Amino acid sequence: MERRRFSRLYFFIILILLVNGCGYTTMALHPEATVVQRQDPNYPKSIVIYDSCSGNTRQVAQVMAEKLQAPAVHVDGINEYELDGFDLVVVGSPVHGGRPTAKITAFLSELPPPPMSAVFVTFGAPLVGPLTANACLKKMEKGLRGTSLGSFKCHGFHKIIRTYAGHPDDKDMSDAALFAEALLEKYRHAAKSAEDITD
Repeated sequence: MERRRFSRLYFFIILILLVNGCGYTTMALHPEATVVQRQDPNYPKSIVIYDSCSGNTRQVAQVMAEKLQAPAVHVDGINEYELDGFDLVVVGSPVHGGRPTAKITAFLSELPPPPMSAVFVTFGAPLVGPLTANACLKKMEKGLRGTSLGSFKCHGFHKIIRTYAGHPDDKDMSDAALFAEALLEKYRHAAKSAEDITD
């Protein structure tokens, strides 16, 4: 009886992990997030800050930065920027056991809440990868203190266990660009709504 119960539980856990592990890329926008309108109604003054161990997160950061017309800055070089001048701060990290890297964690602990933010991660762990990615995204959003407009995750090649070779691939990059565009659309929609109210 115990063995049968254990087998069912084991099968159920594997099924959940497989369903979650088969996800490709995922983006989520937070409809309740406050959009802060400053200068340009089409482009918030943005910066993409990232850490990257094997280049996966850097590639995604560069695609998002290009779409946002923003610099992509490794967290080591962030002292060259005055962050209080930015409307939108996008932060990216590889996933390390359900957490962002130590450098991103330290950066978030010292960052005053920006007007708006967003987060993204790359992950290479099979099966449990999406679950640990979600945990990592939540930790990053908590560090941004309720300013996050949305989150994005995608596969990245894991150099140690050799999973997801070729990722981030063209689809991952296209999805990252779509996420950045969705942030812009959210910003532009809020700007248009504010304009309609004042007319």
